[in-house]
Amino acid sequence: MTEKILGILGGMGPEATSYFFHQLIKATPVKKDEDHIKTIIYSNPQIPDRTEAILGRGESPAEAMVKSANILAQAGVSTVFMPCFTAHYFFDEVQAQVNTPMTSLLRIIHHYIDEHYKDIKTVGILCTDGTVKSKIFENELNNYNVIYPKEDIQASCVVKAIYGEKGIKAGYTEGEPTELLAKAAQHLKDQGAQLVIMGCTEIPLAFKEERIDIPVVNSMKIAAQYFVKQFKG
Repeated sequence: MTEKILGILGGMGPEATSYFFHQLIKATPVKKDEDHIKTIIYSNPQIPDRTEAILGRGESPAEAMVKSANILAQAGVSTVFMPCFTAHYFFDEVQAQVNTPMTSLLRIIHHYIDEHYKDIKTVGILCTDGTVKSKIFENELNNYNVIYPKEDIQASCVVKAIYGEKGIKAGYTEGEPTELLAKAAQHLKDQGAQLVIMGCTEIPLAFKEERIDIPVVNSMKIAAQYFVKQFKG
């Protein structure tokens, strides 16, 4: 029987990669070290910014993503997983150049919502501008009404929480980004969202789910649970 090894193509960003691996460890039922999932992480923070590329302001990250994924493939992983939603805009382009199968975070989340929230019609997304423009959520969640914060809230709350001087990518996971994301989530609810997806893998680092009284999907926790079922089920 071929040994299963999970490959994580990380660095987009590094703290989100670390957070996902931590969720994977927490989700795995174990009694000893040997019970954990064999995992190889290749963290490449030099992959060009995905949002800048999608918005036409930077180079495509696809080539660097392909090289990184192939490093994992050559190491013998069973699947390659990218804990970055915006990177999924390039998913098909990368998969076409990597022999090892890749696992889509978008499909994991789609299946989870279908299974657990059958009465939900409208889904709100907290994510980067690149993800908004890419329409990856609309394309995947095509049986739901997908909404985003209005432009002013997106800029002043979500983008600032992620990329701001005191944002998550700058190492801040308390205070300002937490308050900004809570405001954006409430805005989505006010716009009719029945469920909120943390559609950027940095957002769970700062967003407090208890700040809003509708379901919140923590994509990293759900992905971790998915891989535990796939590798240990």
